[in-house]
Amino acid sequence: MQDPLEPQQLRRDAQQANRAGQRLDALRSLDQLIGLGFASAADWCLTGRLLSELGEFAQALGAFENCIQLEPQHVEARYELGRTLYKLGDVERAALLIEQLAEGSEQIEMWMSLATLAPSVPSFSHQRVKQIREKFAAIVRQAAVLQAGPQREPGKPKSSSAVLKLGYLSAHWHEANYMKPVWPLINAHDRKKFEIHLFDDGPPSSTPWQWLSSSAHTQPTYGLSNSRAAQVIQDAQLDILVDLSAYSKPERLGLFVHRPAPVQIAWFNMYATSGFEEFDYIIGDRLVLRSDECRFYTERCLQLPVSYLTFQTNHPAPSPIESPVASRGFFTFGCLATMYKITHSVVAAWAEILRKASQSRLILSNRELNSLCNQDYLLQQFESLGVERGRIEFLPPDKHYEYLKYYDRIDLALDTFPYNGGTTTMEAIWQGVPVLTFNGDRWASRTSRSILGNSHLSPFVVESCEKYILTAVKFATTPESQANLLKLRREMRERLLASKACDTRLFAQRMEALYTKAYASSVA
Repeated sequence: MQDPLEPQQLRRDAQQANRAGQRLDALRSLDQLIGLGFASAADWCLTGRLLSELGEFAQALGAFENCIQLEPQHVEARYELGRTLYKLGDVERAALLIEQLAEGSEQIEMWMSLATLAPSVPSFSHQRVKQIREKFAAIVRQAAVLQAGPQREPGKPKSSSAVLKLGYLSAHWHEANYMKPVWPLINAHDRKKFEIHLFDDGPPSSTPWQWLSSSAHTQPTYGLSNSRAAQVIQDAQLDILVDLSAYSKPERLGLFVHRPAPVQIAWFNMYATSGFEEFDYIIGDRLVLRSDECRFYTERCLQLPVSYLTFQTNHPAPSPIESPVASRGFFTFGCLATMYKITHSVVAAWAEILRKASQSRLILSNRELNSLCNQDYLLQQFESLGVERGRIEFLPPDKHYEYLKYYDRIDLALDTFPYNGGTTTMEAIWQGVPVLTFNGDRWASRTSRSILGNSHLSPFVVESCEKYILTAVKFATTPESQANLLKLRREMRERLLASKACDTRLFAQRMEALYTKAYASSVA
C-alpha cells in the first residue's frame, strides 16, 4: 500500500529544491511524484516552469497541458504555455493564449509579452500591433505615475547649439557581433557636431569599451529603476536620447515615460511602432518602412536613404571558404536563426523546398535545438510534411568564432519570416553565404531586404514566398546557379565593403542629418 506521506514529502522536497535554485533535484522529486500518480495541477505547472528554465520547451508543453487538463483556468500554466509555444515557433497559438489572458487583465507582464511578440505574429495586422503596444504603453505609463508620482518636466530644447548632446541607451554594448551597425556609427560620429553619451544597461563590467575608438561619456544604468535611470540620463542634459534595446528589454521602456531628454528616438532594434507616445521619432529606411504604413506608428517616421542596419564587422571572423556542394556531394541550405523565428509557415516552405530539391539537406543551429526533445518537436513537423529526418542536420551551440565556421557547410542561407534575420543575415553574407529572402508585409519581414538591397545581393530578395521556394529549388538543382554562388562567395567580402551596406561613414552622415533635422523641429 502506498504510504500517504510519501507524495507529500516528494512535493516538499521539490519545492525546497526549487527555492534553492536546484532545478534538476526539484525535477527528480516531481518526476517521482508524477510516476506515483499523485501530481496536482500545481505540481505539473512547476514541472513545466522548471523544464522551460532549462530550455526543454518541448517537454514543458506536456507538463503545462497536463496542468490545464486538471485545472482549465490555471492562469500561470496557460500563460507559461503561451510563452513556451512562442519559444518553439508556434507564434499563432502563443499569441492567442496570451492575448486571451491579457484582454481580461491589466497585468503588465502579460501585456509586455504580447507586445513583444506581436510583430512576429503572421495574422496580426499593423493596426493590431499598434493597438497592443499602445495598451502596453498605457499600463506602463500608469504604473510609472503610481510608483514615482507625476512625470518630471523634460529638459527643454536649447534655442541653438553648435554641438548637440547625443545619448544612446543599450543593454547590449557587450555583444560586439550583435552591435555591428552600432559601434561603427558611434565611432564615426563627427565630434565637432555631436557630444556622445553612452548609457550602459548591460551587466556590470561586461562592456568592451575597447571598441570605442572616439571620445564618449559612459555611464552605467544597469539595475537602476526606470525613474532613477531616467534621472541619471536627465542629469546629462542631453538634446537627443536614442534607444537601442526596444523590446529586447521591454521592462526598460518605462524609462522613456519619464522624458529624460527633449527628443527621444527609437532606432536599431525597433521594427514596429513602440506604442509609446513619448518616442518622438523612429528611424528606418525606405526598404523596410513604407510611407503608407506610417499611420500605424505612434512615432514620426524617419526614412534613411541607406540601410538602417549598415554594418561593419570588427570582431574576429574566419575567412570564407569555397562552396561546400562540390565536396559534400549535395546542396546544403542552412539557417542559424533562433527557434522562435522558425514558425510553422517557415517549416512548410522549407519542407516544400526539400521535397522539390530531393537531394538537398538543411542545417539548423540555435540554442533551443541543443535539446534532443526540441529537435524531435521540429523533426515531427518536417516528417508530417514528407521530409525524412536524416535530411535535417543540427549543429550544437558553440563559441562565436567556431559558430561562424558553420557557414562553411552551407551553400545558401534561408531567411525566416515574418521575422527576418538581422544579425544572422549580416553574419551569413560576411561569411560568403548569400541569404534568400522575400519582400514581406511588415518591417520585421523586410529587415534582410534592407541589408541585401543596399549591396550586390539584391537579386536574393524575391517578391513572394512562392518565388522564394522556386528560387531556392533552382539553386539546389541547377549547376549554373551553383556556379554563380561559387563566384559570389569568392568575391563576397570585397564587394560588401564596396557597397552601401558597409559604408558606415556615409551611414553616420545620413544619421546625423536625421538627428539634426529632428532636433531642429523640436526647437521650432
